[in-house]
Amino acid sequence: MADSFKFSGGVELSRRLRELSDKMQKKILRSGVVAGAQVIKKRAKQIARSKGIEDTGALIRNIAGKVEKQRSPEYVQINFGVRHGKPNPKAKRQDDPFYWHFHEFGTSKMAARPFMRPAFEESKEEALGAMVERVKKGLENA
Repeated sequence: MADSFKFSGGVELSRRLRELSDKMQKKILRSGVVAGAQVIKKRAKQIARSKGIEDTGALIRNIAGKVEKQRSPEYVQINFGVRHGKPNPKAKRQDDPFYWHFHEFGTSKMAARPFMRPAFEESKEEALGAMVERVKKGLENA
């Protein structure tokens, strides 16, 4: 999913952020992005459950966001999706939902049951609000 939010406007917030050190800017912006991602994550889990995509629970447990390394104080990126990786042969229960994209996009034999895209579309305004509130709170505490 390659959508993004670009927060523009908010002249007062931008000015106050620039007055802070780079380290503090990163911390505040990072916490804002994480707050927004939590809103989308919660909605994605609700949608997946409502569509019956909860066989083992591995897919639901692995819906997550990963904040990428910041290249500059005013740019924060979070990649949001389903974590997966190499199966662990020693684990009692495999927790690798490699199959998540089958549900999201469908296959030749299975209709799509998307949960990530609808979660983003349904909650992007709420997520943006959560980000703005977290940034405001961070600025108040700085």
